[in-house]
Amino acid sequence: MRTGLLIIMMVFFAGLALDIAVPTMVLLALLLADRAIYPLVYRRISERGAA
Repeated sequence: MRTGLLIIMMVFFAGLALDIAVPTMVLLALLLADRAIYPLVYRRISERGAA
């Protein structure tokens, strides 16, 4: 009985940690992609405006 409860609690807390970690990782990935892509796009726009 106690072992089953322990397993259920472990699964619950693992799921809770995943629910917190996954959106955080997605947000971080979007932030890094934005910082990598924005200068390239901005440079291309400024070149088009100068020409």
